Amino acid sequence: MPPKKKEIDLKNLDLTHIYTPEEIEHINNHLKTRINFENGRLLPIPQSPIANEAVVHEISRQLGNWNVETGQNGIVTTSQGGYNFSVKGQRKIRAPHIAFIPEKIYNSLSKTQLLTFLGQPFTPIFVTEVVNVSKEAILNEVDIRFKNDYFATGTSVKLGWLIDPKNHMIWTYEKDDDENVTRQKRKWEDLDGGNILPGFTLDIEFVEKIISQKYDEDELLIEEVKENEDKESEHQTSEKDLGLI
Repeated sequence: MPPKKKEIDLKNLDLTHIYTPEEIEHINNHLKTRINFENGRLLPIPQSPIANEAVVHEISRQLGNWNVETGQNGIVTTSQGGYNFSVKGQRKIRAPHIAFIPEKIYNSLSKTQLLTFLGQPFTPIFVTEVVNVSKEAILNEVDIRFKNDYFATGTSVKLGWLIDPKNHMIWTYEKDDDENVTRQKRKWEDLDGGNILPGFTLDIEFVEKIISQKYDEDELLIEEVKENEDKESEHQTSEKDLGLI
């Protein structure tokens, strides 16, 4: 007689435990919101500054407009759209900031694939990450994610963009027919989707408008700090004049 399965305490989920795909579905089916998992472990969901999310939305908006206007009829997802990037037996659920699936792939998916993370893994053909990579360690971490997960042998991803709006930096990733992946640093200018997204060009001017507003706020913050420092200096001068310091 097989041993009785241990009941999962949904109010006290174990962050160190490795859950099976069936347990993951059980958890998600009984909670009010889906939980992110990686290799069977629970993942905290980090929050992003509003400007970063605005950039993600802008890129997905332009991609969505192209999808409709050119009759692609594919699917555009954002940072809550998870995909099973499992290769060589390793289960990896990833949610790129922006992704695109062609109509043919989406229409071929079963109900299980559409509504759960079970069934045959599938992946998009295009992914984008919007990240502040001002530190070399962050760039290396994201680069590994692109090469080892998104562009791993066996995935459908052919084109990827890493966009750092704060520092005006762009890297593109491309996979050829021999599964070779190349990374190229690009200028801060419009991006062409090439053969993977035919006819799509990301208009970087709209992204620029979003982040320029962010810089204006940064300048206001600097002015506020400077004003506070001036007030503190004046306060100390008054106390000195009064013989208090």
